[in-house]
Amino acid sequence: MASPLDATPDPLLTLEPTRQVTLREAFGVDSDMTVPMFAERDSHVPEIDTAYKFDPQTTIAIAAGFSFDRRVMVQGYHGTGKSTHIEQVAARLNWPLVRINLDSHVSRIDLIGKDAIVLKDGQQITEFREGMLPWAIQRPIALVFDEYDAGRPDVMFVIQRV
Repeated sequence: MASPLDATPDPLLTLEPTRQVTLREAFGVDSDMTVPMFAERDSHVPEIDTAYKFDPQTTIAIAAGFSFDRRVMVQGYHGTGKSTHIEQVAARLNWPLVRINLDSHVSRIDLIGKDAIVLKDGQQITEFREGMLPWAIQRPIALVFDEYDAGRPDVMFVIQRV
């Protein structure tokens, strides 16, 4: 997976869905609702679990998020497959996905970015390095904020603004 700090051209910047598929066609859910799908798989697309069984209501909610560029919150007990459900929807749509675990190790700097001292033409300069949020917002990426209830208040404030 390419680092968000990598300076090489990123093919995700120009990636766009190529067609619409029905939920019936993609997930076996009894609905004529359509959702955008990408033609090719990227390294950020999760692997397909062919044995995965989709909950119809949750799948419709997640697909609506993909279709209308809206945020979707899936709630439930720990270990019940909330994140996996989102990953499997993304996998079947060839939709790039990044999972961010909001445990105590994630900081505002990880999400927003920071100034870094770099060498350019033999000179030390300060340069801003994007965090995960600016990187993801510029691309067709599904962001999964995992363990949402474990997020620190300063981190949650940043996410709230998204």
